[in-house]
Amino acid sequence: MLALAQTLPLFEESPPAPERRPEAGRLWLCAHFPDLALEVLPINPARPAATVEERKGRPVIHAVSAGAKQAGVEPGMALAAALALCPGLDIRSRDPMAEREALNRLAETGLDFTPWVSLDQPESLLLEIRASLNLFGGTEKLRVGLRSRLAALGHSPVIAIAPSSEASALLARLGLETTVSETQALRSALGRVPIAALSLDEKKVRRLLKTGVRHLADLWRLPRDGLARRYGSELLRQLDALSGAETRILSAYHCPPRFTARREMPLALERLDHFFPAIEQMTEEFAVFLKARDAAASELKLILHHQGRPASGLELRFRSGNRDASHWCRLLREKLERSPLPAPLIAVELESGSIVPFEPERTDLFGDETAQSGDGRDWQAVLEQLQARLGSHAVQRLAAVADHRPEHALHRDGGKSSRTPGRVFHTPTPEPTHVGWNKRRRIPADRPKSRDSLRSSQPTEENEASAASYGTNSLLSLRPVWLLTEPEPLAAKDIRLLSEAERIESGWWDGGSIRRDYHRATDRRGRRLWVYRDLHDGGWYLHGLYG
Repeated sequence: MLALAQTLPLFEESPPAPERRPEAGRLWLCAHFPDLALEVLPINPARPAATVEERKGRPVIHAVSAGAKQAGVEPGMALAAALALCPGLDIRSRDPMAEREALNRLAETGLDFTPWVSLDQPESLLLEIRASLNLFGGTEKLRVGLRSRLAALGHSPVIAIAPSSEASALLARLGLETTVSETQALRSALGRVPIAALSLDEKKVRRLLKTGVRHLADLWRLPRDGLARRYGSELLRQLDALSGAETRILSAYHCPPRFTARREMPLALERLDHFFPAIEQMTEEFAVFLKARDAAASELKLILHHQGRPASGLELRFRSGNRDASHWCRLLREKLERSPLPAPLIAVELESGSIVPFEPERTDLFGDETAQSGDGRDWQAVLEQLQARLGSHAVQRLAAVADHRPEHALHRDGGKSSRTPGRVFHTPTPEPTHVGWNKRRRIPADRPKSRDSLRSSQPTEENEASAASYGTNSLLSLRPVWLLTEPEPLAAKDIRLLSEAERIESGWWDGGSIRRDYHRATDRRGRRLWVYRDLHDGGWYLHGLYG
């Protein structure tokens, strides 16, 4: 390496590296979860399994179980190659949302060991533990305690400890469970780490390998100014962060606020009027708790403890964030009046559900009452009271679903919380990614060229005029308001087409595949119809009515 450096004039003059003060006193523990993608999925441990993700449009193996590793399957392998090595491989799609939720739960566990937990590193927890060592009796005892708590949640971490957060994360990702307590020892501990483990692009790694640089120790021997000119300053920043010479600010994880209150009854009570004042008192405290944090509740739970019987509970789910204690009390009283107690009450407990940012009511400058009710909060409160009185199954609404198949584009919402109360939902409008309006030169080959019973679907003056009668300036008006529950077969001779074909081809992934050409049409009675030709069987069907 020295000979190589001498051949490069770039490295001949090397000013001394600037001395930077390391982060004083901090010690970082990184718990890396290499099997997190598998641990959050319901996978049979007896079978070889792997998760896949899409990279550059191709499915690639992301994580593999021990059984799959024994069969030769490795992360980064193409799916076809993995199946060739292990035909019985249990393939699951990666679920990033479930992984994120699992990391949040693990972070809450980490808060029991230190007040500073960060999720900045992927699939990892970073804990600053210097101030916690005396409390837990040293690094090893803290490591063992944390590992047992994480294992109880079903996760197997690789834990590394170092004065630099970047170094601890790198060691944990490499599976090196080691402890480096002093900053001066970091370079020797990381010296044999290959440069391919750094977050560098492939071209830069290849250039370094061509010059004989293979490990971090090789990089640290080279002059800093030459490295900066040849490979960019980012490489130096990575090296400084690993050695503890540069401090990187990490974001801290904060546990979401929670509220819990409990009231013990002086004696077993059965009448609602006797114990409901305790519930009112707790709801008032909860409202004050939310106001102090400028937040609102979308759920709350009331737990009733009975004498000699298991506890029972009531849940309230609001259609939007709410912190009106009087409204909560009205809903709880409605439910309690219709739910007889199984046994006398000895205690009540109030727990918060999800807490969301508070959205104030929109009012005008002069406090106009009409403007104050413009966001529909009064209407939402009435709906919630009806649901509390009649049940969530009795008051439902339609909610849009991101599905291009018309029969799957709406579903009933049974009163779950929503951030968009009062929103009017319509059938979805066509989008170019999955649904297309056939242009004149793009009419599919399997479409009938000419039929005596069908008018040409090419744009004509009559068709344009008819389209104008539907208000085609709005894409929304292209869809009928009345959609039939089941499409009805039609005879092609009984209808007259008024529009071009709208191709909807979707659902191949869930077994509900459809392939249809939709048209607006009229029948002999003058009804305006939404019909389609099924491209699988060639039949015509009525799917909706415009009026």
